[in-house]
Amino acid sequence: MKAAEAPAEFLPQDTKIIDFMSPEISFPNHLTKKIYLAALKIIPDLYDRIYRLAGKPRTGTIARLFSSLSMYLPFSKLLNEFEPDVVICTHPFPEAGASLWKFLHAKSARKFLLAAVLTDYSLHEIWIYDEADIYFVATEEMKEELSRQCRPNQEIYATGIPINPEFSKVVEKKSSGKKNILIMGGGLGLGSIEETLKDLDEISLPVKITVVTGQNESLFSRLKNLQKKLSGEVEILGSVNNVPELMRESDLLITKPGALTMSEAFSQGLPMVLHSPIPGPEKENAAYAVKGGAAVSAGKEKISAIVEGLLKNPERLEEMKSNAKKLGRPYAAKKIAEIITSACNSE
Repeated sequence: MKAAEAPAEFLPQDTKIIDFMSPEISFPNHLTKKIYLAALKIIPDLYDRIYRLAGKPRTGTIARLFSSLSMYLPFSKLLNEFEPDVVICTHPFPEAGASLWKFLHAKSARKFLLAAVLTDYSLHEIWIYDEADIYFVATEEMKEELSRQCRPNQEIYATGIPINPEFSKVVEKKSSGKKNILIMGGGLGLGSIEETLKDLDEISLPVKITVVTGQNESLFSRLKNLQKKLSGEVEILGSVNNVPELMRESDLLITKPGALTMSEAFSQGLPMVLHSPIPGPEKENAAYAVKGGAAVSAGKEKISAIVEGLLKNPERLEEMKSNAKKLGRPYAAKKIAEIITSACNSE
């Protein structure tokens, strides 16, 4: 949803943002989302195997066919309701339904431009459809890989992942005596945030820790109770709308490697300690950030030891900040909107 909201800031006012997995659109879609979130908690290894299996060419074709058939009717309903000129998908499920509609109705008088915005730092077979007109990907490497699998007339742009335009603003960081550590777990407050906070209480250096729990009210309540038992300076926040400001005021981000959060951190030159990746795409996201020198992956090492080591090594921290800025694409949302607008005007 965040990746959809970002380019919409630069598109016409009648642009609609729709949660394709909401119960209002399709209850089976909503149920699929619930099952997915439950599977991540109960049997993450199984999800990892399914993700990797669906990423192979032959099994990927089967996965795309299943997705297309499952998502065709919900997409058709939306198409009849809104009659769009352009459909922009930031998730492969609506893209699957839209692609099947275009395939089955190739001779129809109703036409729409189909754009897919990939929201991870790796390519997966589930995104690749002949009916997509434009692809937007995170890196040049992804563009090259995708171009080898697409039709010649499909356009591919390495714009970066779209993030809130607020992240493109240049604001001088306020300096304070303590180092600021920001802990996030995405909109759902996922990851071992409670355990991480307990672990960080062992750090001997003076730090201020800010935790954002997102929409996870249960986690917010637990952390508020835990806060009373901690010796350090800790601030617990729920769902917030000032993430750009929080990142600008921070020296280090501890988070699971969600692509949107990582992209936001890159734009601010914010070094990261990555942990608790969702099996599949987030492991590959983490590998990208670590390879780029902007992050450290915790693995089985204690996060407190990693954080203390980084804070005691300002040269390395500065190098990570520089590397993060090199990976940042803060203007991706505007670029995507400009390309789509140009494509519409040329038709």
